[in-house]
Amino acid sequence: MKIAFYLCLLTAMLHLPTAFANQKIEIQHYEAQSLVSSGKILSLDVTLTSIQAMCHGKLIDAHLYQDQGDWRYEIQIRTNSGLLVELLLDASTGQLAQPTRLPASCNPETL
Repeated sequence: MKIAFYLCLLTAMLHLPTAFANQKIEIQHYEAQSLVSSGKILSLDVTLTSIQAMCHGKLIDAHLYQDQGDWRYEIQIRTNSGLLVELLLDASTGQLAQPTRLPASCNPETL
């Protein structure tokens, strides 16, 4: 019985690194500043300016994290029509990662 328990425990421990490797890990503000300074990612302000031109609304939430080696911004925007839009952006380019096209509820900013 003890042997079976220890084998189960050992098996579970061997799978832990894989489980943690697939998690999104959000970083702190000072780490983001360092990534922007080194040119690895665009600042959130620059990224939001380009997105706001295509999907005008109010920023609700934004997070920067690394996912499988790629830096991502996950942002939520409340459009002028009141809908909540969630976008996943490549932080190094500012381009959409998911969805690959802007949702129909996004309206460009009118000048």
